Amino acid sequence: MSQAYLTAETSDGVTVYGHIWEGRRADRRPTILLFHQGGSNGRGEYGEIAGWLAGEGFTAIAWDTRSGGDLYGSSNRTAENLPDGVAAGFCDTLPDLIAAIDEAESNGFGEHGFILWGSSYTGALVFHAAADRPEVTRGVIAFSPASGGPMRSCLAMERAPEVKAPMLVIQPPSEIVRPTAAEQRRQLEALGASYVIPEDGVHGSSTLSDERTGKDMTGTRKLVLGWLKGL
Repeated sequence: MSQAYLTAETSDGVTVYGHIWEGRRADRRPTILLFHQGGSNGRGEYGEIAGWLAGEGFTAIAWDTRSGGDLYGSSNRTAENLPDGVAAGFCDTLPDLIAAIDEAESNGFGEHGFILWGSSYTGALVFHAAADRPEVTRGVIAFSPASGGPMRSCLAMERAPEVKAPMLVIQPPSEIVRPTAAEQRRQLEALGASYVIPEDGVHGSSTLSDERTGKDMTGTRKLVLGWLKGL
């Protein structure tokens, strides 16, 4: 397995940085594009997870999007190099996802399609990206898809009805009881999305980490892996 970097240019002039964990591409599995939560970055949030995915035969690319920071001990290269005056709110980040998909495809990573994987605010945006790039989207997996006020102009349900690929949502019990999250669940399940509510889950993709949850999350990782391999 090898590691490398990739950069993409957005429609509004932002350079988006990605870090590649390359698995056994001969397995004919889709490439997984990983997008982080607010205040975070691709390498920090996904280093352990991406390495696990690559070991299971998936190539994974973790992207630094503009609405992020140094959470989990790594820097966000996209945010650090953001041009002056460019909007960097959660909903402003969608061009980063689109550019990441297009750049990964142009570099040969889309031969078997993409799984779009989001965490928190990007957990909502992956539904938008999947609707915009249906021809290459093999699946959507959203951890704690944000459903509150900051997302009001880019909620998952704005575009989820257009998504034809399989959808998996993972959210802890502490979040799913919130009214906006409960309503989002009802609507997404009506569209055929599968929901998993891990008892020991935490916010975002960190639900898969034993260290961040303080629990053994082997069962949840196996469930996610089974879903990925079933696409």
